[in-house]
Amino acid sequence: MIRAASVPLLARQNAAPQVAPTPHTRLNESTPASKRRRRGSRSELDPILGQIIDGEFVIDRPIGSGSHADVFLARQRSVGDRPIALKVLCRPYLSLREPDFRRAVIALLREGKLLGALHAPCFIDIIRTGVLDDGRPYIAMEYAHGPNLADVMDEKKDLGLTVIRDILLQLGEGLAELHGMGYVHRDITPANLLLTHANETTTRVRMVDFGTVTKISGRPDRYRVGYDLDHPLGTPAYMAPEQATGGVVDGRADQFAVAGIVYEALTGRRVISQSEPGARGMLMSLRADTPLPEARLSQLRTDLPSGVADVIDTALRRQPEDRHPDMDTFVRAFRAAVDGDPIRSGRRRSGLLGRLLGREGT
Repeated sequence: MIRAASVPLLARQNAAPQVAPTPHTRLNESTPASKRRRRGSRSELDPILGQIIDGEFVIDRPIGSGSHADVFLARQRSVGDRPIALKVLCRPYLSLREPDFRRAVIALLREGKLLGALHAPCFIDIIRTGVLDDGRPYIAMEYAHGPNLADVMDEKKDLGLTVIRDILLQLGEGLAELHGMGYVHRDITPANLLLTHANETTTRVRMVDFGTVTKISGRPDRYRVGYDLDHPLGTPAYMAPEQATGGVVDGRADQFAVAGIVYEALTGRRVISQSEPGARGMLMSLRADTPLPEARLSQLRTDLPSGVADVIDTALRRQPEDRHPDMDTFVRAFRAAVDGDPIRSGRRRSGLLGRLLGREGT
């Protein structure tokens, strides 16, 4: 893996019209993933389309947009025009006051540096970081191509317990490394997990979108850009209660999010019930004092091996101190519970995700 290099900040040029950055909270999380589509108008109007960045990266087309950055498919000229992904701070940030813009620049470059220091297979490889002529930073990274877990869950409905274990093992390895370095992700969702083919029989889980990663500080989380009850960083459908209230956030918040994904994959239901539609309803439920989830996994899936429901229920407890102490403990407990089932104990992990996505393993 090539570690990202830091670069000096450049002066802004050709500032964009005054447009407020999009809010961090995704307001359409109640819509099924298969029906959700990211808006492309912002990135499609970006003047870097068709340009050559730093004499190396030819920008072809936009492939995604987030709250603070757009991602473009590009070709790297020096290595046979191989496809890469270029993540760029979105143009509306050019209209911010200089101190706010500078913080946004530093944050994106820090994201590239952090990714370059991570080594677990679920992380995207970083090629380099840089700054455009207009002052916006970019991260050039490996282009990971494949469906996201949200779409696969929509299509398959029941992924199967062993497949879920394989996903969790890969994801847990990466998050344990991230937490060990003193960071918490804060936005682990099915849409942020890509399933890519490592070879003909094995599928790799790849974690994307590190815009919400922050240092574990032991202090209340104020979302880095100011405390906003209606727009906290992250996705309410998978957000831990302490994150929704601006409390102290550490690796156990990511544990809650991962357990929420497992719960949904096994039941077809989300952990968070809603008192009203949309993100605000989810946030209100997270800030209430009711048990989570509303329906226990053991009530919805009586066929699961002994211990599986207990492991997930523990990871989904409202108070972080009541959850598993860390990601590694959570993953090892889940694996032990699944592998203890005699019906599944003889099956190989290799190829299961490949068969899920249409490739036969051996």
